[in-house]
Amino acid sequence: MVFSLGILFVVELFSILLTKFFKIPKKISIMISIIILFASVVFLMFFLIPTIIGEVSNFMNFLNNFFKNKDWEVLFNNNFPEIEENMSNFIESLEPKIMEFLNGMLVQIPGYGQKIGSFLFYVALITIYGSFYMDNFKRGVEKLFPKSVRAVSVKFVADLYKDLKHFVVTTLFAALFVGIAAFFAMNFLGIRYTILLAFWAALTNFIPVVGVIFEFIPLILVGISAGITKMLILLIIMSIIHFSAFIFFLFVLKGKSSINPVAIIISILVFGYIFGTIGPLIAVPIGITIKVFWTYYITPMLERG
Repeated sequence: MVFSLGILFVVELFSILLTKFFKIPKKISIMISIIILFASVVFLMFFLIPTIIGEVSNFMNFLNNFFKNKDWEVLFNNNFPEIEENMSNFIESLEPKIMEFLNGMLVQIPGYGQKIGSFLFYVALITIYGSFYMDNFKRGVEKLFPKSVRAVSVKFVADLYKDLKHFVVTTLFAALFVGIAAFFAMNFLGIRYTILLAFWAALTNFIPVVGVIFEFIPLILVGISAGITKMLILLIIMSIIHFSAFIFFLFVLKGKSSINPVAIIISILVFGYIFGTIGPLIAVPIGITIKVFWTYYITPMLERG
């Protein structure tokens, strides 16, 4: 439901743009938007995913050799023994956590593969019907609530819809920007596993605050093997890319419902524990829902008390 709602926001955005700039009738613009979206998914599955899976295997071999050969020691050349020792202890402590995480994901892929067909079917079904009947739902939403709370409830649904839409659309474009920019930056520097790391950079951007940490760990490891100069340049470029995406994110969401970064981290931990791998991706939308609900229903009750 969460993913379908996010896709509906994207379809609605593109259909509005097509209607506004090309004067295309609304139903036709919705149909074109859905076709473009599904074509993008097909491209992702049949062209990018096999390449990414192939790079995952090579990346696992790279990590094994990286930790086995202690590639990071060439950065110091025994010039700073204390710093080298501390760095070695830190990187070696990361090895079991990284390998456990990657092996856990690889083990879960067959299980996810069995569910992905039904998942895509229902997402496509909800996207198609939801796109054409969303306006009917908006017009009839007030009938879902008793008259005594109708005025407040309609405002709650309207604000929640608007805030979720801004968040999903902004996050999507920020993730695409970071992924594409990372791909060109790594190609320019000659960094390996560009498609895999660019896809990972885009994916982790759907997890606010914490996602950047997950993104930079493999970038640093691959950057070390490429040399200290390339690693530093890559980190500087990625920092500039993220800063630009963050400014864009703040500009678009200015005046919209936002969540405190501490609340974001807590939401990611809580919903990650409840829902597993998918939890961090849906933590912020659920957090926005809770915040808007609190504003409209809980806060007035507390004020009366």
